[in-house]
Amino acid sequence: MLTFLHISDLHRTEGPRLRNDELIAAIGSDAKRWNREGIPDPDLIVVSGDLIQGASVSASDPDSEVVAQYSEASDFLRRLATEFLDSDRYRVIIVPGNHDVHWKRAQRAMTKLVRCPERLASKILDSGSNLRWDWREQQAYEISNPSVYDSRFDHFRKFRTAFYSGLDPSPLSRSNGDLLFFEYPSLDLAVAGFSSWHGNDCFCHVGDIDPASVLSSRQLVSRSRARVALAVWHHNIVGGPRTHDYMDQRVIHKLIDFGFNIGLHGHQHYCGAAPFELRLPNLTSMVVVGAGSLAVGDSNLPSGERRQFNIVVIDPDHDSVTVHVRAMSSGGVFAGSHRDDFGGRTFIKLPLPCSRFRGGPSKDVQKLDAAFTALARKEYEKALGLVAAVDASHSGKKRQIEIDALENLGRLNELLELLDPPRNVDELTRAIALLLDAGRFDEAAARLEAGSTFVDRATVKQLSATITARRMIS
Repeated sequence: MLTFLHISDLHRTEGPRLRNDELIAAIGSDAKRWNREGIPDPDLIVVSGDLIQGASVSASDPDSEVVAQYSEASDFLRRLATEFLDSDRYRVIIVPGNHDVHWKRAQRAMTKLVRCPERLASKILDSGSNLRWDWREQQAYEISNPSVYDSRFDHFRKFRTAFYSGLDPSPLSRSNGDLLFFEYPSLDLAVAGFSSWHGNDCFCHVGDIDPASVLSSRQLVSRSRARVALAVWHHNIVGGPRTHDYMDQRVIHKLIDFGFNIGLHGHQHYCGAAPFELRLPNLTSMVVVGAGSLAVGDSNLPSGERRQFNIVVIDPDHDSVTVHVRAMSSGGVFAGSHRDDFGGRTFIKLPLPCSRFRGGPSKDVQKLDAAFTALARKEYEKALGLVAAVDASHSGKKRQIEIDALENLGRLNELLELLDPPRNVDELTRAIALLLDAGRFDEAAARLEAGSTFVDRATVKQLSATITARRMIS
């Protein structure tokens, strides 16, 4: 069993501003509650970025502001390590976020352009481009002084070097640029800490990791014999249509391919946990877990969210990852957070990808992999046979294979039984379509009525009209 205290987004903003002693006391008090709930104490503390709020480009003395904020962050993390890890700083994993980027220095490294270059729009969000666009001034810039531009990371680098000073081995000693690498033989764990601030500045807010760091991580993790390989970065890997401050998922494809099976991040200010898959052609995946914000003010929290942190429990022997979410009440008390996306529970349990474990993948993963291959070859009976004995912890993938195989075999009644009750709108629609094709209109109407509790009105109306029309022309 391996347990992480996963915190993120420590940057303090207005309304209200929490002090270090308040945060330490609240987390320490909650530890007694989570122990009674059967949650182990942490082996490691993972900090996935945004340690400080930073200073605006208009600040009169931004360096002094940033230094003071890092002093506060250092005090908090050292005290948290004392509270949970006997002051062992090697067991605290720290990566930076976008708020750790010094905006004023980034702006000083840029020169205003009199004329806009061609194809400017395609370059301003490219982390490797030297062109930027200021929407407020409607002005194009060029990064003309690379050394000053790189100095926008100096304060964080100095903070982290001081935090890990004197540690042997140092997580910084084998790094390439801003890459950290930790090994914990007693925990059977290897950890790479990435800086997802590559190309990030006051005008370009996208997340990215320096390709050189990604490639270096492959060499480091391939030499490790640890059963679990953890990657930590800051930016989330999905975003809405009106946002661009997240990271390209293709970076995670590479990390999965290199052998990482767990990923922790922050940035989005709310928790999230889901498998992230890459089909190679075989089944390879990573569990990606996002932590909410620990310390921002109320106005910086997404609607309905509170200050929160995660406790991530990995059980390699049973191929599982359990994510417990702890949220702060208005009175400043942390406790388990009942979440709609976790089915009303305070935790979610996911299958642990085990592609890099000694001895290879678990038998269940091997069967699922073979079943997906059988589906691709149209060997449907073989696919059903392979998944018949797969454990219920893989129910999502198992169900997907069974649905596809039964439909292709034309085993209508078995498929309809499997889809009753449906788990989502797509399954309900699929079941109704099958019944309509078989002329079983009353059964289709009954399915729709039973499933209408979780389907929006417009979809119910559309499906009802379809059933009526099909019945009339039959």
